[in-house]
Amino acid sequence: MFLLALWEICTERNNDGNLSADDKRIISEMGGDIKRRLLVNRNVSDPHLQLLEDDAAIYKELIRAIDASAFGTKEAPRVNKNRVFMKRYNHILAMLKDPDDFPSMDALSGFYEKLMDVVILQIAASSIGDAFNIFSSLNSKGLPLTLVDLLKSEFLSMDSNRTDPHESTLEEQWEELAHIFIRPGTDGDVDTTAFTQFFLNNYDAFESDTKSSITKSKALYRYQDVIKHKQPTSRLNGRTYLQEMISRARAYAAIIQLSDEPNDGALFNSPDIQQLLAELRQLESTQAYPLLLFLFVKASKLELEETQMTTILRAFVTFYVRRNIAEYPKSSNIRSRLIGLIRAIDGTDDTEADALRGDDIVRAIVHALKDMSRDDEDFGNEILQRPIYEQNRKTARFVLIDLEHGLQQSNHVSLSTKARPLDLNDVFPNGKPRWTIEHILPEGKLPEHWQRMIVPEHPEDAEDIKDDYTHRFGNLTLTAYNENMQQKPFADPEHPVAAEDTHYNRSKRDYKDNGEYVGMRSQLQINTSIPRPGERIEDKTSWTIDDIKRRSEWFRDEMLKRYRFPDVD
Repeated sequence: MFLLALWEICTERNNDGNLSADDKRIISEMGGDIKRRLLVNRNVSDPHLQLLEDDAAIYKELIRAIDASAFGTKEAPRVNKNRVFMKRYNHILAMLKDPDDFPSMDALSGFYEKLMDVVILQIAASSIGDAFNIFSSLNSKGLPLTLVDLLKSEFLSMDSNRTDPHESTLEEQWEELAHIFIRPGTDGDVDTTAFTQFFLNNYDAFESDTKSSITKSKALYRYQDVIKHKQPTSRLNGRTYLQEMISRARAYAAIIQLSDEPNDGALFNSPDIQQLLAELRQLESTQAYPLLLFLFVKASKLELEETQMTTILRAFVTFYVRRNIAEYPKSSNIRSRLIGLIRAIDGTDDTEADALRGDDIVRAIVHALKDMSRDDEDFGNEILQRPIYEQNRKTARFVLIDLEHGLQQSNHVSLSTKARPLDLNDVFPNGKPRWTIEHILPEGKLPEHWQRMIVPEHPEDAEDIKDDYTHRFGNLTLTAYNENMQQKPFADPEHPVAAEDTHYNRSKRDYKDNGEYVGMRSQLQINTSIPRPGERIEDKTSWTIDDIKRRSEWFRDEMLKRYRFPDVD
C-alpha cells in the first residue's frame, strides 16, 4: 500500500509543469523502480503480490488506474471506497500527501529509501498461543488479532497436499467460509462477531462431548485439538473438514438470518420456519443456537421434518417470551441444559440411553423447555407485576406485535388494505422501527392534568404512585406517532374531535391523521382492551391506575393462551 501510494503521487506530480529538474528525476527514478518492484515484467495485469480474491480485485484496479494516469489518462479507480482495503489505502495516501510531514519530493524519496531498507524479523514460537502473546505485546497500540484470525492460520495448516489442481485450495475454501458472514449493505466486509459466534456454537454442537459451553479464550486451543485429531484421518482431511464447516456455516447464517439469500436446506425455505427464526432473533435467544444448529444440520439423520421443526421452534418462542418476562432461568443455565440435550439426542450423554429420533426429539426438547420455565400461575403473576418496558423493551414490543397479529387472525380482522398496508415491523430507512411502544400514562414528569387524573384527592402523590405502573403491560400499546403524543391528556372533552376533522392532536384517545384515528381509538385489536367491558373507547374520558391493573389482567389472560407449550404427549 505504501508503494502504491508513492507511485500514485509520482504519477500525479509528473504532470506538474512547474517541477524542478531534480524533482522530475526523483519522480522518474522512484516511479519506475516502484513499478518494477510491484509488477512482473512491468505487466499491470500481473502483480508480484498475490492476494485473496476480493483484495486482489481492488489491488489490481488501483494498479491499472495509477498506470493509466502515468500515460496522461487520469482515471479514478472503479472500486468501493467503503471497503476496509480502500480505507487503509486512502489513509496512507493522505499521510504521504501531508505537506507538514512530506514537504518535498526529497522527503518522499528519503522515506522510500527507508522503506526499502526495512528488515522483516521472523519470530518463531512453539505454539500459536505463544505467537498470539508475542503479537499482542508488539501490537499493543494496534488492532488485536481476533479468534477468527488465529483459527484461520490453524485451518490453513491442515493440509499441505495440493497436488490435485482440480481440488479447491484451503485458502479458497476459507474465503468461501468467510463470505457466508458478509452482511448485506456492509460493502463486503466480514461480520467478525457473527463469524466468531459460529465457531463457538459449532464447537458446542458438534465437537464437544460435555455440557459446558466453550469460551472465546479457550476456543483456539480446543480447535487445535480438533484439527490434530482430524488431520491424520484420510476421510476427514483439511479440505473435507472445511467443506463440512462451510455447510454448517450456511445453516448457522440461515438460523440467525444474516442475509436474505436462499439456503440450500429445504427446511429453511419454509415460510413458517423463517418467521419463527425471525421471532427467536427478536427474543435474544442465542443460548439456543448450538442446539438449533445441530438440529438443522442433522435434520435428515435425526428424522426431523418441517412440522416437527416448526413445533420445536414454537416451543422455543414460548420459552423465551416466558423467560424474558420472568427473568428465569439464568442464561448460562439455559445454554448448558440445551447442550446437554444435544448429547442426549446423539446418545453420547452419560445416561446410556439410545439416541433419539423424530417425535422423541420433539418431546424431549418441549419437556426440557417446559421444565425450565415458570408454571402458568407464576408466569401470570409476573405479567401483572413486571415493569416489562423498563426490564426488556425488545420483548415487550415483540409481545405487543405478536399478540396483535394473533388477535387479528383469531378475530378474523385485517387492518391492512391494498391502499394502506399495515406492517407493524416496518422500519425507516435509518433502521429504526416505525411502530413503537406508547405509554398511555406517560413516562417522565406528569403534567397537572395527569396528576389530577391519577390521584384526584392528592395529585402531589401521583409521581410516586405512577412509577410502579407506568411500564407494566397494561399501560402499553403500539403507535406510529409516539413522538407526537408524549404528555398529551388521555381525552380532551372541552375540545372534542369532530367527524370532519382530518387532523386532531389534542388528546391521545382521539389523535387523528389523514382522517384516521391513530391514537387509542385506532383499530388495533390490543386497543379494544383500553375501555372497560361494555364501555366504548369514544366514551372513555379517563385513564387510571385501576385501568392499568384491569388491562394487565387482560394481557395475562391473552398471553397465557398464546404462549402455551405445544402438547406433544
